[in-house]
Amino acid sequence: RVGRSPTGTHAEIAHPSVEIDGARPERLGSEPEPEPEPEPEPEPEPEPEAVSVPPPRSRPARTRRSQGAPSRPSRFWTRTIPVIATALALVVGIGVVVRALDDTGDDTGASPKPSAVPVAETVLLVHHRAGFGNDFIALSGRDGDRGSVLMIPGATQLNVPSLGVSTLNQVPVEDNGARLTNSVENVLGIDVGRTVLLDDAGLTAVLGPAAPIPVTLATAIDLVDRPVKYPAGAQELAAAQAAELLTGLQAVNELDRLVTASAVMSGWLDRLEDPSVANATVALQGDLAPLIAASSAPEHRLDILPVDSIATGGEERFVVRGDDLADYVDRAFPSARLGAGNGRPRVEILNGVGFLGVVQAVADKVVPAGGKVTLTENVPGFGVTETQVVYYQDEWRSDAQQLLDAMGCGSLRKAGKDVGVADVTIVVGSDCPAFGAPGGGT
Repeated sequence: RVGRSPTGTHAEIAHPSVEIDGARPERLGSEPEPEPEPEPEPEPEPEPEAVSVPPPRSRPARTRRSQGAPSRPSRFWTRTIPVIATALALVVGIGVVVRALDDTGDDTGASPKPSAVPVAETVLLVHHRAGFGNDFIALSGRDGDRGSVLMIPGATQLNVPSLGVSTLNQVPVEDNGARLTNSVENVLGIDVGRTVLLDDAGLTAVLGPAAPIPVTLATAIDLVDRPVKYPAGAQELAAAQAAELLTGLQAVNELDRLVTASAVMSGWLDRLEDPSVANATVALQGDLAPLIAASSAPEHRLDILPVDSIATGGEERFVVRGDDLADYVDRAFPSARLGAGNGRPRVEILNGVGFLGVVQAVADKVVPAGGKVTLTENVPGFGVTETQVVYYQDEWRSDAQQLLDAMGCGSLRKAGKDVGVADVTIVVGSDCPAFGAPGGGT
């Protein structure tokens, strides 16, 4: 496991402030000048209402008495002053409410505040080279305050629908990586939001904005397929150099090679924390946004998939350590975890119709729905007319129902005897044309 220390430099998220428009008293004017005395009338001419208020004075403002009329209070005091006093009280009240909202954080009626804990989907980054297969596979994403990057050995063994027992680096990618994506989801139990499939030129291009990339190598690195040697220690790499260290063959096992690749990924993540580098990278390949989100998280980690080596007659292969993987997924990708409750049911898929692509088409539905495909076979003689989703223990009934719902056809059954090698068996019949029957398109 290759760890990375948490970083402490992160942009703060500003909260929108509350503004109160209008309702601020105008500047107080000077005292109105006395009007000329009118001719004696039974009633005085009405005074226009004042539009401004005289500033405070050391003595009260004078009132005037109309000749020939009884004495009475001016409209200035009977109408204008109460109106202005009410307006001032209203402004003060609004100010109190605004201060209370600011103090309590209650933004009812205001624009929603941006989330302080962004969650990004995952991205599977794959480098494929003709003749060598998928020689670099990494899953990245951010969940809350934690960003994670998981390096996946290409020699990880699994049961690939329609291919049988194989390894991740041997999974074909002619379908733009769809089968490889489903295979990775099946192995890890993590939902893959998007997949970026790159060749040599593409990988060098996306590394370009981050160059020069700071890398510290624990040992000197010799690449088998090219006359290049990198010394041990700290150094800065051009994009093409970083790409060949991520994918180049070495005279070591794959886990040791991934230690070198992890050093390059660590330097790339450090550079992606620079907003200008991040923006330039997204401009080149927008689907790498989850990787950039992981690099900017308050805490981020870089790990290699927990695996054990198995003997296969000279060919290097690994099997996943299930308990360690489950603990890792709970810590690093809890929101992207597939399955729930008692985990993912082991799923056996049986092709009962004999058409090509049936098992893969079913796997494309049941893996994202929480199933873990562990066995795939053909029904002897085919000829099955009714699709069945069979569960063996009551604890898997709800999971079996969820798989049936994901398929969209068939019926739910309980087996009388537990076969012991699967928790759910799916027998595909001709009543599900979407999974390989004539006219189904697979």
